Amino acid sequence: MTAPRVWHASRDAYHCIFRLTRLLLANGGEIELERARILDMYLLYPALLHKTSMPQAVRNAFLQLPVPKPSQIFISLPSTASVFQDLRLYQNAAVTYLRARSLVTAESLQRGILRIEADAVPAPLIEGAQEKNDTDGGVTKFLTGPFSLIPLRGSDNIYKKAHLPSRAIAT
Repeated sequence: MTAPRVWHASRDAYHCIFRLTRLLLANGGEIELERARILDMYLLYPALLHKTSMPQAVRNAFLQLPVPKPSQIFISLPSTASVFQDLRLYQNAAVTYLRARSLVTAESLQRGILRIEADAVPAPLIEGAQEKNDTDGGVTKFLTGPFSLIPLRGSDNIYKKAHLPSRAIAT
């Protein structure tokens, strides 16, 4: 008898494509690639947001969401930095696939921007992403709204607030 396989969305590049599509649609069609990586992590593991430092107005908006604390979820998550590093492989594969299928523009990727080509995206993917965004308790709206106001660069950036390695981004 073979051992059962365990699937998790964090190890699935196709699920990452779905999450990135959700974020892009919620954000008007484009996001800085490095910000999309961070938002994807929090979309996948919203409980990690409890460990992130936020300005008070952003924290107040977050506390209105039905996001359980890390101690209240079934799985035990490693550090935010570890999760962020582990996801990078699957995020790279997802972005490569999106580019290969011309669902995002190559020109924008060269500038570090993930821009969706909505006309090229299959309707079922858009519909599924919008439906999930509408039923996720406001997490996607929070991530692409108030949370995205935290700067990506500068002295008080999201990398510092989330305790993430920042080697990939120029300050």
